Amino acid sequence: MKIKKIEIRITYFILNLAIFLLNFKNISLLSIIISNILAILFILLFEKTNIYKYKLTKVILTFLSLFFLTYYLNKVTIFIGDNILREYSIIMISLTLLLAIFFLGNKGYHTIIKVILLASYFILFFLIIGYLTTIPYFEFKNITTKLFITNNLFLNTLKYTLLIIYTYFLIYPLSNTKFKTKDLVITNIYQLLTYLFIIGILSLTLTNIYEYPYITIFKKVNLIGFIERIEILPSLNYLFIFFFLLLLSFYQIKYNLNILLKKKNLKYLLILLFILIFLLSLITPRYYILNHYLHSM
Repeated sequence: MKIKKIEIRITYFILNLAIFLLNFKNISLLSIIISNILAILFILLFEKTNIYKYKLTKVILTFLSLFFLTYYLNKVTIFIGDNILREYSIIMISLTLLLAIFFLGNKGYHTIIKVILLASYFILFFLIIGYLTTIPYFEFKNITTKLFITNNLFLNTLKYTLLIIYTYFLIYPLSNTKFKTKDLVITNIYQLLTYLFIIGILSLTLTNIYEYPYITIFKKVNLIGFIERIEILPSLNYLFIFFFLLLLSFYQIKYNLNILLKKKNLKYLLILLFILIFLLSLITPRYYILNHYLHSM
């Protein structure tokens, strides 16, 4: 079954949304704009050189995917523990996530894309509902020139550019689909609008205080007691988004190892990687421990 172009574009949009939300507090408007421009230039240059066919490229991408899978598995686990499954341990959440990633990741690329497309209806629906219910809380006075100021413009821009390029490798080369500049332009516009929307509701000061500002804005919404914790809906929505980023990172690892090792002992190697990733993901950042300590006081 052939993957349609619209499915690729929706998947790419979701992946970029994931890395945007995971790095929201570390970037400015200027960083978002510059990063997307640099990413477009790199991708266009890359597609002309076709260096993806070389083994060295696949080796580099494999190590990058291993790093991102481990690092963001930790962040997503913390996110779930803070917003959805507060009564469950980090170990159980991380293990469950990883098992789901390994199970679905072995189903094949076409299946993964189809699952993402199916979930995208849920994701896009709640994105629209979220904006509509929070519009009354938007204040234009919160939009100032301070949004363009950042202390580490070079490093944050470089990091975000790398992440955008990384999402490109998770979808376009693997699907043998030609990259369209407008795909990244559309996601960039959406990110800019989302950035301004969140700042307009919370203000820059409060945005920098809250750990998850994109979830916090929904706590302002009151549906007349219909849903006591309405923020649980966008939390589930973003969980899907983050999960797909992790899932495709795992598939990138499996795909490249399959080519590099020619299926030799790949099963046992994947099991070892599973154990390694799980153990590394348990290295919990200090801010998580501090956050739960403050909540318990």
